Order: sequence, then C-alpha cells, then structure tokens
Amino acid sequence: MRQDRRPCLGQKQSPVLPFGTLTTYYIGTPKESWIGMSSLIKVLIVAFLLVIALRKRINLGIAMLVSSVFLGLMFHMKPLNIVSEMVTSVLEVDSLKIIASLTLVMVLEGILREAGFLKDMTGSLRVILRDQRLVAALLPMFIGLLPSAGGALFSAPLVDEITTDLPLSPEKKSFINYWFRHPMELIIPIYPVTIITSQVLGLPMWRYVSVMFPYFLIVIVSGAVVAFRGCPNANPEVSENHAPGLSDWISLMRGLAPITSVVFATVVMRLDVAIAISIVILITVLFTRVPASNLVQHLKRAVTGSIIPMICGVMAFKGVLEASGAVQGLAESFEILGVSKVTVAFAMPFLVALLTGHGAATAGVAMPVIAGLRASGGIADLGLRLIPLAVISGHAGLMISPAHLCFPITVGHFKADFGRVSQFVAMASTAGVLVALVFAVIA
Repeated sequence: MRQDRRPCLGQKQSPVLPFGTLTTYYIGTPKESWIGMSSLIKVLIVAFLLVIALRKRINLGIAMLVSSVFLGLMFHMKPLNIVSEMVTSVLEVDSLKIIASLTLVMVLEGILREAGFLKDMTGSLRVILRDQRLVAALLPMFIGLLPSAGGALFSAPLVDEITTDLPLSPEKKSFINYWFRHPMELIIPIYPVTIITSQVLGLPMWRYVSVMFPYFLIVIVSGAVVAFRGCPNANPEVSENHAPGLSDWISLMRGLAPITSVVFATVVMRLDVAIAISIVILITVLFTRVPASNLVQHLKRAVTGSIIPMICGVMAFKGVLEASGAVQGLAESFEILGVSKVTVAFAMPFLVALLTGHGAATAGVAMPVIAGLRASGGIADLGLRLIPLAVISGHAGLMISPAHLCFPITVGHFKADFGRVSQFVAMASTAGVLVALVFAVIA
C-alpha cells in the first residue's frame, strides 16, 4: 500500500505534474524511491542475462522462458504463481492467434518456395525493369516478403550479380542487400515482430499498418539516398535487348499474388491474420496442386521448428512482466529519473533491439513497457505519438545490431568492411527516427 502523499496542514499543495517531472511529489519517501529504481535495475539485469544467452546461441524461446522465471523470482513472485502466469499468458486467445498465424506463415512460405513463385518473380523483375539500381533494391525487398531467418543470404548472390556493372563498393552492395531486405518488417503482417507488436500494443493489424506505412516509405527513400547517391545506371542499352513480354508480367503477378492477398485481406478487409493466411494457403494449394503429402511436410516442419517455442517464450515473458508489477515499477523508475515518455519510447526498443538482434525479443521485452505508457493518454495518444517512435527505434536498433544474423551474413558474402557498412546503416536509420521523434514531441 502506497503512503498518503497529501500535504501536511499549512503546507502548500504541489501541482499536478506531467510524467517525467523530477519532484518530491513524485519521488515520495527514500524507501519508495529505492523500490522504483530497483525495478529498473532488476529488469536491466534480466535483459543483460537474456543478451548473454542469445550471444551463446541459446534458442530464443528457451532463453525467454528462463528469463521469465528469473524475472518473477526477482520481483518476489512465488514459483507456482510464476508458472501459472506463464501458462495463462501462453494460452490466452491473442497468444494462440499469434502461434496459429506464424505456423501458417511457415506453411505458406514452404508452398511458395516449392512452387517456384519466388524464383519466377525475381527473374521477371530483372527483365521488366530498365534501371539496375531499382532491381538491386527490389530483389531483396521481394525476397523479404517471406520471413526467413537469415534470408539476406538468399538475396545476396542476386544483388551481387545485378550490380556487377554498377560502380558500387562491396560495402555499398552489402548495405543494399541488408537494408532493403528488411523494410517489409514494418508493415507486412506475416512477420513475427509485426504480429507480436500489434497484439502487445493492442492495435488491430490494419491500424498498425496504417500508422507505420509512412515510415516504411521513409526507410526506403533514406536507404536509396545512402546506397545510390552518385551512382549512375550502367549499360541501359543491355536492357533494351531484353524487352519484357506477357509471360514476364504474368510471372511477376503470380509471384506477388499470395503475399499481396494476405496484405489486402488484413489491411483492407480487416480479416484476422490467421484467417487471411489460411484462405491464401487454400487458394494457392488448389492453384499449384501441391500434393497433400508435401503440405503435411510443410506443416510438420512449421510445428516442429523454432517458431512456436519462440512465441511461447515471448508471451510468457510478457505475462510475467505485467503480473510481477515490473511495468508499473519501470514507470515509477522513469518518473524518479525525470525521463519523459518520448525518451522511453525511443530508448527502450532501441537498446533491446541493439543488444539482442531479435525483433521478437524486442516486441516481447520492450513493447509491453511502451503499452504501459498509455495510461495517461489512452490508446489514441499512444498510437498517434509513441507507437511509430517505438517501432522505428526498435527497427533502427535491430538494423545496427551486430547480433542481427543477416548483418554478418551479408558482410561476409561481399567481403566488406563491417565498420563502413555499419556507418551506412546508421546514416539511413537516422531519417525515420528523427521524423518519429519530431512527431512525438510536437503532436
């Protein structure tokens, strides 16, 4: 029970102050101050241990489950209560929806690869577009429509080949492949980070996508400026000898149809993600005539892979984080330190993403804290001001993180200088973060 903070007789009452104002009115007694600060210290310790576990290549799901137990114990929860909260959180409707959605995503990805959708799409793209710079950027973006771990390795050879005649350094080629592989994570509702963030923040997918779409465009434009500034298109006459035919356009549309259908169903028709993907899978299977045995293999691979343990770990951590009082304790810590909501919305996702290199970990650890900031302004305030900043900051931290699997894979393929590529990534990341910061402050 918190002590009564009403002023004594004759004492002037303190005014109601905004979040983040450092005053005795907020801090209270030294004991309360320590309790508030200790919550921040405990969460930082758990986050540090999670980083160590991920650096040791421990499965993210297992690492999150262990971190959930450790977090609960640090906040003096009884072991049975910790387990109960973890199980309850994993079995919530929202958690089951996420598990179903991502399992179906893995099935859809397997079907598209087996049917050659991706290969046809990238091949036709190279014939249709006249500008090699545009092709170099779009190839990894289209491959990014499928959320494969380490997918940058798949697009790297294609980018390397298409940029052969362009005056680009290995560092610029690495940046192009790495940067343009990931903008889709901001808006495409088949990525784990997108689905988890939407659910944790309590936003319908269509609204989440509409909020983040302007930043998706900013990420593309800033990346193009960094990648191709001063780079002319090479040998345009080569493209003239390969005029696109009807078959090329059909291949492109065929390759794009399944993913764009999922986006249309979730954003425009506002269907649940799992339902939308199920419908697309059914239509794709009927269209491609995938054998039932192959479909079963894709489903088996999805169920026995790392996706389900990862989601269980993330949602269990979210449940314990909320039940333990850690989120409220963090809010008190930020009040004591005089930290504004805008600063928290920037720093928390950025640091978690930078340290872990995992989008799902960022969504599970940082976003519940961001969701807790809406107490004073409601979901409208959170959506308009803080969500874009939190998401784009997490994206920036993820892109800069050396723990992000795609980063070292890309740099290694092109034999590039890691530091120089990091500079390009930091330069391109700045634009979106600055726009979100300004919007969060003035909105």
